[in-house]
Amino acid sequence: MAGRIRSDSGAAALEFALVAVILFTLLFGTIQFGYNFFEYISVAHAAREGVRWAALGATDSIVKERAQAAAPGLHLPASAITVTPDDVTYSVKVSVTHPRTVLVPIPGVPLPATITSTAEQRREAKP
Repeated sequence: MAGRIRSDSGAAALEFALVAVILFTLLFGTIQFGYNFFEYISVAHAAREGVRWAALGATDSIVKERAQAAAPGLHLPASAITVTPDDVTYSVKVSVTHPRTVLVPIPGVPLPATITSTAEQRREAKP
């Protein structure tokens, strides 16, 4: 039995299996992070655009319409946008809430269920 030859035929498959777990985890984590970042940026932009129109004196329906138009990839319902005027400080606040999309479930990574952004701005002077 001294002339026995060892076979390396399965070594490449085993090495790929070990590396593939890490590779695919990084790949799918990057995809999930990128999409959630897109959602966050869109929600923040919708809140800023809505408060800009609200500060100019637009009605709530126009503010919600403009906020929805500012985030075309999210399909925000009007119920996800709240407009809150403050007559004491003469400002207005617009909040936008959107449920976070899970493209790739990653176990052990706690992420919030919703993405919320609030923008506040002083209203234009009274006419």
